[in-house]
Amino acid sequence: MTAELSYKEVKKIVFKIPLQQLLIGLFVAAIFFFVQDQSAAFAAFAGGVISTVGSLVFASMVFLSPVRDERQIKSRMMTGEILKIFTVAVLFYVAIVLLKLALLPLLLGFIATFVTFWVALLTAFK
Repeated sequence: MTAELSYKEVKKIVFKIPLQQLLIGLFVAAIFFFVQDQSAAFAAFAGGVISTVGSLVFASMVFLSPVRDERQIKSRMMTGEILKIFTVAVLFYVAIVLLKLALLPLLLGFIATFVTFWVALLTAFK
């Protein structure tokens, strides 16, 4: 059994995860750069950024101001998740409709960083 983490430790972990996501996004973009071309690499990196920004929105909503009780944490988590989904949807709209980025690299960059998010959460709080 693991010892309980303090609020400060949890906050540090949650804000470290987007950095890990961004690094994976860069890695996926590098693969696309060497396998395809610069535009595919940019699309893959954009997908990674979309996931990373979503994680930052969630973390900011939950952890940027002090929390009073458990009910407030639950409320912030729900609001943070809703804002995260909205942010991701808007950013996908911008990437696909306005920037007309290649769909496959965009989605693979997003998926790789999204999986990174869950793996990081599962391993950090085991």
